[in-house]
Amino acid sequence: MAIKFEDVVKLAEQLNADQQNLLIYRLRVKQMRGRHLQTTPVAAQPSFDNDREQLLAEAARLRQQPVHAESSLFGSYANLNLPDMTAEEFHAQMHSITTEWEQELDEFSDDQL
Repeated sequence: MAIKFEDVVKLAEQLNADQQNLLIYRLRVKQMRGRHLQTTPVAAQPSFDNDREQLLAEAARLRQQPVHAESSLFGSYANLNLPDMTAEEFHAQMHSITTEWEQELDEFSDDQL
């Protein structure tokens, strides 16, 4: 029985976002394997599933380790010479910066036309 592309799309649309992402990931891996198989001799082909499992195991191991205070980046990039500002001042400054940035982008876009 031949499956139509439109049927596959309709079924994929019924998946939740996580399942759709997993489907996309698996299809991309399959494409990468296909390209890799075409360009790599059989003896040199890596095991993608094995590499993925090793990375997941390493991530799980790191998550189980306690966080040490000396390994924290908290405050590492703080500039102590900056004056204190209220949340309102901060938001006003951010708004000013983004407005200026948007105007520069508009000018750049207008110049390119």
